[in-house]
Amino acid sequence: MADTQSNVYAQAYAANIMQLAQQKYSKLLSTVYIKPNVKGKTFFQDQIGKWSMSTKGGRNVQTPNNDPNLGRRMGTLVDYHDNRMLDRGDELRMISDPRSAYTIAAASALGRQIDTVIANQMSAIAKSGETGSTNVTLGTTSIAAHVDPTPNITTQGTAATLTFQRVRNTKRVLDLEDVEAEDRFFAVSPHAMDQLLNTTQATSSDYAAVKALVRGEIDTWMGFKWIVSTNLSSSGTVTSCMAFNRYALCMAMGSEPLVRTDERTDLSYSWQVYYELNIGAVRLEEARVVLVNCTSE
Repeated sequence: MADTQSNVYAQAYAANIMQLAQQKYSKLLSTVYIKPNVKGKTFFQDQIGKWSMSTKGGRNVQTPNNDPNLGRRMGTLVDYHDNRMLDRGDELRMISDPRSAYTIAAASALGRQIDTVIANQMSAIAKSGETGSTNVTLGTTSIAAHVDPTPNITTQGTAATLTFQRVRNTKRVLDLEDVEAEDRFFAVSPHAMDQLLNTTQATSSDYAAVKALVRGEIDTWMGFKWIVSTNLSSSGTVTSCMAFNRYALCMAMGSEPLVRTDERTDLSYSWQVYYELNIGAVRLEEARVVLVNCTSE
């Protein structure tokens, strides 16, 4: 890798190190269920399903005893880390303190990695069962039989423009599955958001908040909190946008993300900016997520 330190050496007109355009921290971490301080290589999240009441049918009848539908999902923790070295000589030749800028950039990298894990695991094979031995996939057809396939509301549907009709049918999928109306999110690519902003229903004051549109964005619309991300799963010109409820996915963290700046006595007293993540994620329930494949061309 080429040495780029000389690019930030002190010049008469440069008093600060400017951060290049980048995502500052995770956009998706606050949208999922978080399981903190997990110990071990794997983690489990227990689930409880729904059941129906029985007709009593008379006086003093036998009390029913129906076992609830229980489930369990298993995820795996993975370690991610990186490191940046700053030679003491580089620091002496700079007007500004580069350690602060390096630390900010490290935090941004942590956030992007978290979002990538969330997006990938939302559509990945989920491990289910007491020991996590059963594979559960989202499938390749309509999420439910009562959903018409016209808008391609499927896990691997034909990519198309993100339209008002597709958003509306996505909402209907979640509604028909009795997914809670609160804490619904729709993560889309910048291109998909651009497509949506070209939709009359999305930009009309009758449908959307005017203040958000003045900023060229959609904040909350059709029951979803909208998030624009460049870290969604994609293949070629197709991006998997995600409509989901908070409890669609569990993000486990072994500890808080680590960012440390230390002086290395063994390396000529250079400064080291080290950062590390210990995270894992697993999809908890297929009914709580709809992947909407959108074209980026």
